[in-house]
Amino acid sequence: MATNQPTVDLSALFGAALQTLTAHRQEVNALDGYNGNHGDNMVENVQLITKSLARKKNRPPAEALEYASQRLQAKGRGGTSQYYAKGLSQAAEQLQGRTALGGADVMTLIQSLLGAIPSQGQQTQPQAGGSVLDQVLDLVGGQTAQPSVQPAAEDSGMDLGDVLGMLLPAGLAFLQAKQTGADTVSAAGQALTSALASGRTNPLQSGNPRAAAGGLIAQSILKALMGGQ
Repeated sequence: MATNQPTVDLSALFGAALQTLTAHRQEVNALDGYNGNHGDNMVENVQLITKSLARKKNRPPAEALEYASQRLQAKGRGGTSQYYAKGLSQAAEQLQGRTALGGADVMTLIQSLLGAIPSQGQQTQPQAGGSVLDQVLDLVGGQTAQPSVQPAAEDSGMDLGDVLGMLLPAGLAFLQAKQTGADTVSAAGQALTSALASGRTNPLQSGNPRAAAGGLIAQSILKALMGGQ
């Protein structure tokens, strides 16, 4: 039993993201030079995701994520909601067969969710600005990455080590060496959380409403994940 990864409550993780987005909704709105309501929309969308996941709490994670994706497609607010729905659906595909989720699965979820969102414009032109995941990685890493992350629907094959390699160059050797074990997943989560929580990686400093909201979601989910272990 000591070797098992702790079970993740998806609705609780997104509930933490909802709290953070609600607290910073006006700051995200201020970054939105088009309609000035991206923060408002994302609060509504994450609230819908949270409620959907809670409704399917006793179902397999992939089923819960797919249900949340469908609800967001039907009821989401703002153009970005369709990309979050796509990311949730991609995560559901990758997590098929799981009866419970651990820390590494949360990394997969974050990668799928933020990687599906173009940082600006439409998904049909990803090369124009990359994905929100690209921007969050750049912000956290404090460097101009040349990301191999693909915001398109196809899985680029990135794993936990690849993501951490962009986020946390120093100390990556240790994390990559043991990334298959529960202890390493916990260590990786702590390191990533620490990086996101540091002052120099405030998602609101991205200047982009999509990256700000996405970064806050990732930050909140990781903090909640580590706090629950």
